[in-house]
Amino acid sequence: MWNDEVQPWLPLGVGLERGGVSVARILVIEDNASDVFLLERALKKQDLRFELIHMPTGSEALAFIRRQGSWSRADVPDLILIDLNLSRYSGEDILREIRAARHLARVPVCAWSSSQSWRDGAMLKKLGVSHFITKPSGLDQFMEIGRVIKDLLAAPFVD
Repeated sequence: MWNDEVQPWLPLGVGLERGGVSVARILVIEDNASDVFLLERALKKQDLRFELIHMPTGSEALAFIRRQGSWSRADVPDLILIDLNLSRYSGEDILREIRAARHLARVPVCAWSSSQSWRDGAMLKKLGVSHFITKPSGLDQFMEIGRVIKDLLAAPFVD
């Protein structure tokens, strides 16, 4: 069963405090490993202490969201970053699941896409997306995403 195949990119369960220092737990739903690698670099450039939980498929993300299999006791992330163009499941499908999950109701969600504009900004807002990022093509611009994520983590969540 696919639930048994779900593996975290980094271990879960460390909590928000590690050695007395706050650690931001970020769930990244992204099927492009290169984008995840660049995201990690961008966050490190901001001197942000973080833990990435990488879900490369919609199926894995749904197992995490639904707390199935090895994710039954997973900690709630501080931020969810979701690619809107996933295979098999759309970003919209996954966003609906996120917002239906009571344990994730207060977690800010940031959508990102390589598309310049996503089809319906109103739909994203209705689904509780806090911020939208267009994935840049250049490395310098991609590194700026680290600052955006750091700012999102520092901002209070508004329903």
